[in-house]
Amino acid sequence: MGGIGSSLTRTSEWIEALLWSATWCGILVAWALWGSARLLAVWTAWTRSAHGQKANGNRVALQAAHLLVAAMLVFPSLAGAQYWWGGPPAGLGFDRNTVIQVTGKATHMNLRSQHGPATLRLQASGETYTVMLGPGWYAMELHLDIQEGDPLAVEGSKLMDRLGNLHLVAARVTNRRTGSVVELRDETGQPRWRDAHP
Repeated sequence: MGGIGSSLTRTSEWIEALLWSATWCGILVAWALWGSARLLAVWTAWTRSAHGQKANGNRVALQAAHLLVAAMLVFPSLAGAQYWWGGPPAGLGFDRNTVIQVTGKATHMNLRSQHGPATLRLQASGETYTVMLGPGWYAMELHLDIQEGDPLAVEGSKLMDRLGNLHLVAARVTNRRTGSVVELRDETGQPRWRDAHP
């Protein structure tokens, strides 16, 4: 199951990157179409004596640009949903009743995510967890020093997604290589970034 979860998470990361690329490319194309349509409309109005007539091509290009802009505004919400492939983990919030401590090695770090959560994979004995550390912007502010293969102890709320993959919503991460302890949530489970500003 860990191998399948690993593959699906990698696939979802690639799809997230593709969706963000498509978003910005689409917005640029839409702006180009809109600008072209507006310039063509001005040129047509200037060169034609009958101001009441507009070329259908202008209207179609303008409408296409508007549709593209509207469609591209939807993509960021899809791209930000990192776990869309298997559906969001059940009860994505932190649940104090499911808190466990897991030790293992860090792999597949995504600590500098601009549009989604900062995550890493924790290879524990016989199981693999996707550890959700918090918003990517907050993880960048913390300057987390976690490297591939670092021995970690993670305390967090255990969750399972619809595909049976294990997740930990981290409250505390101890890096045994550096000795650093990162407190991501307080004793009640409230996130420490709630008063911070991105």
